[in-house]
Amino acid sequence: MAKIFYPDFFNDVFGPIMQPGSSGSFAGTSRVGRIAGSLLRDEVRSVEFCFNKSEEGRFKQLGNMMDDRGFLGGVMGFPTDDVRLFDAHKIAREKGISYRFVLGDRDNGHKGSVTITVSGKKEETASLIGASVGGGMTRIYEINGFALSWQSDTYGVLIEAIRKEGITEQLQRFELVWKQTHVETTLLTSADGRDAYFIELSEAPSKEELDSIFKGQKVILLPAVLPVVTKRNKKPQLFSTVEEWREVAKERKISFVQAAIEYEKASSGWKDEEIWDFFEKIADILNKQIHSLETIGYENALDTPLLPVYGKQWKKYLDRGNPLSDPLTRHILTHAYAVNAKLPGVLIVPGPMGTGGGYLFSALDALREERGFSHEKLVESLVVAAALGAIAYTHTNASGEVGCVGESGVCCAMASGAAAWLAGGDGEMVEHAASMALQANMGLCCDPIPGGLEFPCITRTLRAAVTAPMYAEMALTGIDPLIPYHECLQAIELQFRRVPKKFLCGNECGCNTTPTADKCRAFLTSQMQGNLQYHRE
Repeated sequence: MAKIFYPDFFNDVFGPIMQPGSSGSFAGTSRVGRIAGSLLRDEVRSVEFCFNKSEEGRFKQLGNMMDDRGFLGGVMGFPTDDVRLFDAHKIAREKGISYRFVLGDRDNGHKGSVTITVSGKKEETASLIGASVGGGMTRIYEINGFALSWQSDTYGVLIEAIRKEGITEQLQRFELVWKQTHVETTLLTSADGRDAYFIELSEAPSKEELDSIFKGQKVILLPAVLPVVTKRNKKPQLFSTVEEWREVAKERKISFVQAAIEYEKASSGWKDEEIWDFFEKIADILNKQIHSLETIGYENALDTPLLPVYGKQWKKYLDRGNPLSDPLTRHILTHAYAVNAKLPGVLIVPGPMGTGGGYLFSALDALREERGFSHEKLVESLVVAAALGAIAYTHTNASGEVGCVGESGVCCAMASGAAAWLAGGDGEMVEHAASMALQANMGLCCDPIPGGLEFPCITRTLRAAVTAPMYAEMALTGIDPLIPYHECLQAIELQFRRVPKKFLCGNECGCNTTPTADKCRAFLTSQMQGNLQYHRE
């Protein structure tokens, strides 16, 4: 049977649970690196990360979003929530792992991907071509010369058919034994004529079980890196617009929020209690994130060369008295500056970009505290935000690839709709709030300045948080934004298809076209000196 794949609340929207940073550049790269490291049965002794020749601009930005540490830490097996990712270079050198990041002399045929070659102690070598495609999601295009398209949403078993005689019987036996967890088997052929089979499973077999069945074959077991693993009994997507979402609730005679829970049940196969427990876990992580500067002590939060802790300046400003903003806005900003601090060891949950969940929660929890809403209603609003995010990923790529509207814009839409629900609005008001937020962000490019100390990103993420109550209140007032939420998302996707990509995201758009941005890039290059390669003695 063919796999069913559509946006999931905990894979695509509120995920991955990770160390502070970009979900695409830090968490996604660590996942790709982790898969590369699993290609060997031996310990990795050397690794090369080769970037496409045509993507020199991306190569020159290496390190700005900690992608270098993500790749390298992933190869060493560090998951997205492992604080050791921050010290990946130091740990690799202590382990005696040689590594280098290079710009290739050609392209590998897959835009935005990296070719990773790993070698072990016993001279075993393996390679893959993979990419972080935004939001912590990955796509693997090739393993050891075998082309495939795998999103790491299942456990993968690559069988290189060294002995063709008997391979059919081995596969049949395996699929019979693993019938309940078997998802799909695909025949692969390399450019030089070799055959392999890629088996996808919802549970991981042991290496001993694989060896006992596939005797004489080369077997590689690959990890599923997503929290929700695709299963053979996954049901079709329950809704793809807010209107359909409301209809599901009406037809089944359930609440708007329960209809969102039913969406996730269809996707993950989890029970109601498991889903609510995971949302409680997310709320707990986000609550600790927005209070992290208070917890650690503002004076103990350390600036880094690439990121000052702006929250310390905000705290001093407030202590002087007579601030310009109202109490709710100040409350949101205090939380949001803690989110922006990105303190190592303080876990985060994206929504949709790396710190998006924290900015979203900054608005929601400040509203809860200022207006006396219940914790239960707060968690319900996270469910609403997750469903809005899933709808966003259904109609476009909620990432910087489509412009900052795909990141801070979608984050603001999720927060605004959730705030409307938190304040007592209904499903229609949720949609109106989300639509108005997206309309306000339409056309924004994604132009993070390499070495630019978080600019211009911080100006947009803080705005996403503080304006969410405004759009929620407009919806609660009864204002109709005319354009349905999903049509706004489709407009984002249409612009992405029509406009040259360089004007939507990267070094050739927005703030990155300024002379100051050129100076910042030079600063980043100086910071990266010595981190592009290491060779053990």
